[in-house]
Amino acid sequence: MRKERVQYQDDDYNVEMEVGQATVEMGLTRAELWFRTRTDGLDDRPLLARVALLQTYPACVAGTLSVRNLPQIGEDGEPLLDEDGKEILYPKQLVMDTLTLDVFLSLPEMMVALWKDAVFDLNAHWLPEMPEDEEAGEEGEVKEPGEETS
Repeated sequence: MRKERVQYQDDDYNVEMEVGQATVEMGLTRAELWFRTRTDGLDDRPLLARVALLQTYPACVAGTLSVRNLPQIGEDGEPLLDEDGKEILYPKQLVMDTLTLDVFLSLPEMMVALWKDAVFDLNAHWLPEMPEDEEAGEEGEVKEPGEETS
């Protein structure tokens, strides 16, 4: 499996993530997260925010193999530490269980941009199909993959 390491550091964060080329299980996880995100109250968000969240959040979480030192995953906002005081590399299941949409939305935009880019570099097939100009239909209309224009 191809993997990529993402590092992000600022005054509040020093995070390291490992993302991987999707397996079937990762693809199914992404689909489940997409469905949950779609049905869990996105209606009150602007259209572009909904589109971004339906693409980015499920892909980032499903494409992640491990995370080191993300405070939102630790107990009471503190990183989990091993017996030597070193931050624990959080396994995928812990990331899945704790990195809710609300937590994801609270992360620094630059961190998420680096994370998203790494996930889509390894999983280009997860990117939505964007229509070419002549296929776009109404101005600004984005059609679903396989949808015919009238």
